[in-house]
Amino acid sequence: MGGYEHKVMTVDEMRASGALVVDIRTPPEWHQTGVIEGARLIPFSDPNAFVAEIGPDIADGRDVVLVCRSGSRTQMAGMYLAQMIPNRVISAAGGMIGIAGRHGYRPVAPE
Repeated sequence: MGGYEHKVMTVDEMRASGALVVDIRTPPEWHQTGVIEGARLIPFSDPNAFVAEIGPDIADGRDVVLVCRSGSRTQMAGMYLAQMIPNRVISAAGGMIGIAGRHGYRPVAPE
């Protein structure tokens, strides 16, 4: 499986895929715009710490969907992460801007 992909996805598509959805933005950004309900909130600053954090959740081989504000950070993080883990890594094109704007999803407040 494995690999990297940058594509437009709705929240419904993310959930239907069974992927682990991870918002890699910073806490102030989560509070500014809200987050996808059920997403893991883990800033991507230290790749090794990030992999250690999500490792138990992806041990079953599920895909990882990365979300940021616009999709730029997830592109860089996704390409890097795809070389570190065997799971397929998907960068959500358009980020939260696209998910909330284009797809009409209403983010929730971070917990």
